[in-house]
Amino acid sequence: MNMKQIKTKHTATAINILVLLAAAFAACRIVTVCRRCGTLYTFGIFYLLVLCGVFFIVKKALFLQEAFFSVWVRILLALFFTGMQVLGLYYSITGIEERVSVAEAVLWVLCLTPLTYGAQNMLFAWLSVRFRKPSDRVVLQAGGSVGTEADVPSTSAQEKNSFHAGRHFLCAYGVILAGFMIPFATYYPAIMAYDVIPQLDQIRVSGYTTHHPLIHTLMLSMSLKIGGILPLVSNADRAGLAVYAILQMLIVAGGFAYVYVFLCRKGVHRYLCYFFVLCAAFYPTHGMLAISITKDTIYAVLVMLFTVFVWDMITWEEERALGKKWICAYLLLTVLLLLFRNNSVYAWILFVIIASPVLYKIRREDGSFFRIICMTHVSALMLYLVLNMAMTVAAHATNTTYAREMLSVPSQQIARAITYHGDELTEQDKERLERVWGKDNLPEYVPAIADRSKRDISNDKDVLTILAKEWLSLGVRYPQEYIRAFLLKNKGMWYLEDSTYLNDIYSYAKGYLQITYPSDQQEYIEALVPGYVRHQRLQLLQAVYRYFAGGDEVWRYLPPLALVMQPAFYCWILFYYCVCCIGLGKGRWLLPAVYLLALAGTLLLGPCVLVRYLYPIMLSVVVLVLLFLTALRSERSA
Repeated sequence: MNMKQIKTKHTATAINILVLLAAAFAACRIVTVCRRCGTLYTFGIFYLLVLCGVFFIVKKALFLQEAFFSVWVRILLALFFTGMQVLGLYYSITGIEERVSVAEAVLWVLCLTPLTYGAQNMLFAWLSVRFRKPSDRVVLQAGGSVGTEADVPSTSAQEKNSFHAGRHFLCAYGVILAGFMIPFATYYPAIMAYDVIPQLDQIRVSGYTTHHPLIHTLMLSMSLKIGGILPLVSNADRAGLAVYAILQMLIVAGGFAYVYVFLCRKGVHRYLCYFFVLCAAFYPTHGMLAISITKDTIYAVLVMLFTVFVWDMITWEEERALGKKWICAYLLLTVLLLLFRNNSVYAWILFVIIASPVLYKIRREDGSFFRIICMTHVSALMLYLVLNMAMTVAAHATNTTYAREMLSVPSQQIARAITYHGDELTEQDKERLERVWGKDNLPEYVPAIADRSKRDISNDKDVLTILAKEWLSLGVRYPQEYIRAFLLKNKGMWYLEDSTYLNDIYSYAKGYLQITYPSDQQEYIEALVPGYVRHQRLQLLQAVYRYFAGGDEVWRYLPPLALVMQPAFYCWILFYYCVCCIGLGKGRWLLPAVYLLALAGTLLLGPCVLVRYLYPIMLSVVVLVLLFLTALRSERSA
């Protein structure tokens, strides 16, 4: 070892020590401040992240060079992630703003960013080594191997040739259905959350509207009618709700089983595929949402399937062509995707706009492929419009498009500005606010949900024009409040320690899965479905599921388990998936993420962050990561 190498080694060691001391200072200061504010920082995810960062620093990850991004890009990425987490802490801990200045919070970001930087380096370097073919492999400057081709076992050619899709599908389908039967028996006939109440009102009292996806409301109505004609049934309402739960279970189990078969075909290791099936069957979230009467469950499975189909589209073997069965299945899936979420058409149109030139470039030598896909997209849109109109006419449904449903962000921003600067309002402000919200009725501001701030906004064109003027006027005067209102409403999508989605944001939804309906609407529920009574025989199982669904249970303070149900965790995985695709030069692999990103964009503009809203992204991201890693391994070994 020459003198230059010794100096370099000593310099690296000194830098690592300084980084660890700075991180220790920031972490200790954060813990001290949080303790004085009466909390030890929620779920312990912060401590887990710090420990992981320290581990990577000790492994000399700061100096890894094989990271397919320049140093400045990696620093900016690390600053962005760390800054968002410190900002979330600053916004979340009650009383912290009185004890900590903005300058100190910025210092925390600077002290903790090297930990994130080291973790990112390790991730990027590991992917860089995996992406290279064995003959191209080089040794990282950190002095150690980040990964080898043997890290993830591959599926042998013999296993691929002997794979029987039908048999595997049926086996997975049976296992998942068996798993779903446990919560079904526990909560028979179904879990009824608050969203089902207006749909039942449409079916039994007020008539159909398009406020909720009409196909889902008609599906529930059909189930109730089937329950009324079943023989040997003493209670038609309970039987009808059970019919819906069973139908939804069959659909969801079929979606999971199809994805399992697809993962097997794409070469994902069989043990990971088995684990996927077991999680789908027995992880409580999936089973509870499978029997919950909410539109989000079926939509989530459709999004997962759509992600799989798009991945299939961009990775199809060149020597094979997409068959007619695949095209028909893709067409049907797309139509259902649009029908089961009213605002999904906007995300899908954005996907088509971005996908078209990408697909044209991928298959430019095969013009027929591009033409078929374009015709399929046009057919899907036309079929969606025709079916939606046909259902609306057949059900005599009212097209109820409430403008306030698209005003979650503006109403929150105005409400926050009024709440914190009400004494600074001008007479013109007061006149405009009175015109929009009514006399002596200012918007109510609750940071985590916009429903209360927008509920009194009418569809009148003049009112909306006045609202727009007042929104612009207040925004010019209080831009910091507008930014903060937006961030607080969507905190569950970017802050890993967020707990707002767990809490009682509607003052009656028990736990993050919202397995109950409002207690003050018990009488209304009994009027809509007189026969609905949840049985109380399996109290032990109900206690287990309540324990899992509760927002303040002990298991939530175990960081690895807490991360599993944090929506922000999956949003960050999606973000870094896109970053890694760009870094590896795999632009076309970004295509399956386009719809997910567009969906996330619609959620950012929505009223609040709930697990069932993010459930489509949570499912799809897991599948996408498995396919991504498997594709990298396959290309490296090719």
